[in-house]
Order: sequence, then C-alpha cells, then structure tokens
Amino acid sequence: PEDIQASTLAGESIEAILTNAPGNNAKIGGLKVVAQNGWFALRPSGTEPIYKVYAESFIDEAHLKQIQEEAQAIVKSLF
Repeated sequence: PEDIQASTLAGESIEAILTNAPGNNAKIGGLKVVAQNGWFALRPSGTEPIYKVYAESFIDEAHLKQIQEEAQAIVKSLF
C-alpha cells in the first residue's frame, strides 16, 4: 500500500488502502483502494501473468470508467 502515490480516486480522497479484509483481517491476495463513492481491487491472476482489476462505482457508468482508468494507471506505476 505504501507504494501507491495517489491520494485521490475519481476526484475523491482515498479513504483506505487495504491488503487485509476488514472483518477478519485475512489477507485478500492483492489490494483494495476505497473512496467514498467507489473502489477498485487488484489481484494477480492465478493462470496468467497479469493483474486483474475489479471496480465498483456507487454513482454511474462514467464514474466507474474513471475509477477503472485510474486503477490501470496505478497498476502500470507499480509494475
């Protein structure tokens, strides 16, 4: 998480960068970046040499696209 330089996600402050589940503190096998109205998670594929991005917006499709684009930029900056 400390390698992520971004402080915002789709125009909102990043509230949390998680590598463990909030409920039971189990490792999530990647990381999750959370803002007020959306989030994305990154995890390595188990079958290909790629990272998978999962994302959700609580606003609309355009906001989701912005989250996805910023997530991809973060992946590129990390790897």
